[in-house]
Amino acid sequence: MSKKLRKRKLRDTEDMPAEARYRPKAGPGSVFVEEFASAKTGGEKRLRNVGEHPLTLAHTRGKISDEQFAAGEEVRRLYELRGASGRDSTAMNVGGGGGLSMPFTQTQVDAIRRLDHFRARLKTRDWIIVEKFCGEGWSMAESVRAATACHPSGVVLRLQEALDELVTARRGGRVN
Repeated sequence: MSKKLRKRKLRDTEDMPAEARYRPKAGPGSVFVEEFASAKTGGEKRLRNVGEHPLTLAHTRGKISDEQFAAGEEVRRLYELRGASGRDSTAMNVGGGGGLSMPFTQTQVDAIRRLDHFRARLKTRDWIIVEKFCGEGWSMAESVRAATACHPSGVVLRLQEALDELVTARRGGRVN
């Protein structure tokens, strides 16, 4: 690239507003939405990555309701707690043979029990959809396809149906 072209590009970016120059880099699954946060000084523009998880993206796009989102967020949080060990790499056994046996923490046990509670109250196909979509972060189509052979146009409806069953199970009702 020639010096003249570089200088012209530099001048072009100087004329741009600050928020256009300093945007976060988009990565896989990144979808940024502007939010207005009102502090004592007034409104501020912020960018929020709603593409960080398929559940958040579906809620932002209006595909699922607030109640379905809350139930899905609980499953997502429980999946994260189930995997968290509470230990770091300094607790590793660097020495000889076998692996270090790390018992489950009470938080992990509680998360596993709560997930089993939901699993027992949902139909198998609904649980597979909820588990894949909310817990493991699969896309809508992939999670529905893992549970049933479904036409692509029925994916959103099938996902909403499974999340409705989760909402019912979360309230303590039994799904038939």
